[in-house]
Amino acid sequence: MNFSSLTFSDHSVIKGGTKAQHTFENGWTISVVAGPKDSGLYGDIGHDTFEVAVIRPNGNMLEDVICWQTPVQITTMMHLIEML
Repeated sequence: MNFSSLTFSDHSVIKGGTKAQHTFENGWTISVVAGPKDSGLYGDIGHDTFEVAVIRPNGNMLEDVICWQTPVQITTMMHLIEML
């Protein structure tokens, strides 16, 4: 699984935003979002950076969101999550 495998759709709350989510076989989930400048999201569609949340199998978020991540950084995170 890598960043290019994610399927993005319109964000349900942020106008002009985008979102993707994937749950791995081990029950962990990655949520990736981005929005236009000043949207309140820590990722910018125009600059190809994204805000990432990692969610434990019990539904709790791992820590805080991870801001301004590139597709390469997100792919690395996805590979790490798969190994949990």
